[in-house]
Amino acid sequence: MTKKLKFYLSTIYLSFLIVFIYLFYEYGFPNNYSHILFLLSVTLVLNNYSIFFNYITEIKTSMTLPVLISSFYFINPFWVGIITAIGTITYKEEIKYFVWYKFLFNRSSIFLASISGALIFNITRPVLDGNSFPFLSILLASLAYFIINNFFVYTVINLADNDVNKMTLVSYFRELSKNLITSYFLGLILLASYIYFSKVLFVLIIILLFIIKDFFYSRLQQMNSYTQIIESFLKVIDSKDHYTEGHCERVAKYTYHLCNEMNLSRAKSEKIISIAKIHDIGKIYVDDHILRTSDNLNDQEYEEIKRHTEYGYQLLKDIDLINDELDIILYHHERWDGKGYPEGLKGEAIPVGARILTACDSLDVMITGRSYKPPMTKEEVIEEFEKCAGGQFDPEIAQKIIELIKDGYFDDKFKSEEKIKELELAFDY
Repeated sequence: MTKKLKFYLSTIYLSFLIVFIYLFYEYGFPNNYSHILFLLSVTLVLNNYSIFFNYITEIKTSMTLPVLISSFYFINPFWVGIITAIGTITYKEEIKYFVWYKFLFNRSSIFLASISGALIFNITRPVLDGNSFPFLSILLASLAYFIINNFFVYTVINLADNDVNKMTLVSYFRELSKNLITSYFLGLILLASYIYFSKVLFVLIIILLFIIKDFFYSRLQQMNSYTQIIESFLKVIDSKDHYTEGHCERVAKYTYHLCNEMNLSRAKSEKIISIAKIHDIGKIYVDDHILRTSDNLNDQEYEEIKRHTEYGYQLLKDIDLINDELDIILYHHERWDGKGYPEGLKGEAIPVGARILTACDSLDVMITGRSYKPPMTKEEVIEEFEKCAGGQFDPEIAQKIIELIKDGYFDDKFKSEEKIKELELAFDY
C-alpha cells in the first residue's frame, strides 16, 4: 500500500469518525424506530440476497439508492447514514473475505455519501418542493450521494496502483451515470408507494421489479448458449494462433465502448460485440505458416489470408443462433473509400457493424503492434485515425475512436514511451 493511499484512507476514516460523533450529538436516538428497522432490513436483504430474486440471470443489481431515497424522506441524516453503512454490508464479499481496511473504507465512504445526500435533501426540500412531492430535492440528494460515493471509490482505485493508467474522472462518471437515472425514477416509485400506500406495497413493488427483470432477461438462457458457442470458437482460434485469440478479446472490448459512444441499441450492440469476439474465426482455415510468419507475405499468401473473412462467414452462416449480423465478419476488411476486400464496398454500403469492427481491429493492431511493426504511442494512433478518416475508416467512427482515446478509455492498453523505444530498437536489428 502506497503512502498516498494510506494517507487517503486515514483521512476518510477520520472524517467518518468526526461526522459520526457530530451528527450523533445533533440528532441522537430517534423516537420511532419503525422506518429505520424496515428500511435497514430491506437494504440488507437486497444487498445480500438480490441474486435469489435473479436466479435465472444470476445478475446482481444494486438497489441501494432507490431504497435510500425513501430514507431521505422519512429519516434524519444521521440514521440515513447508519442504515446505508450497515445495510450495504455483504456477507459474500466483505464478511467471508474480511479485510479490515477495505471494510472500514466501504462503510466510511458510503456513510459520508449518504448523509451528504440526506443533508442536501433537508436543505433543498423547503425551497424547491415545499409540501409537494419532492421530485427536485430527491434529484439533488441522489446526485450528491452518487457523486460523493463514486468519487471516493474512483480515488482509492487510482491510488491503489499508480503503475496502471485508469479512466479519466469524467469517463468514469459517464460510465456509471446510466445507473443513476434508473435508480432515481425507481426510487421515486418506491417512495410514492411508501408515502401514499404502505410498506407492504413497497416490498411488493421490489419483488415485482425483480420478477419483471427475470422475465426480460430470460433471453439470457439463450444467450448463455450463444456465449458458450462463442467461447468454444475462441478456444479453436487460440489453438491455431495465440495472438489472434487475445486480439479478438481486445477488439471486442474496444467495440463495446465504440457502440456505446455511437448510441446504438442494446440489442444491436450486443450482436456486434459478440461477433467481434470471433471476427477472425476464418483464420483457422489459413495455413499456419502464413499466420505465424514474420516475413512479408507474397501475393499468393496475401490472397489466401484475405479469404479469412469469407471462410469465417461460410463457417458460421448455417448456425441459426449466431447467423444474424454475420455480414460483419464478411466485410470487416472493407474500407470507406472502397479499396477494401472481399467486395470493395464503399461508404455506407458497408454495414455499420463492419465499419465499427474495421476501426477497432485496426486500433488493436496500432496499440499492440505486429511481428513486423512496433506498437504506436497514443499520439501516433490519434494521428493515424485523423489521417485515415474518409479513407480506410468511416469519418464519424474515426472521430468517435479519437474521442474515446483522448478521454482515456484505452490508456491501460498503451505501452509506455520507454517500452515502445525498446521495441523500436529491437525492430532495428
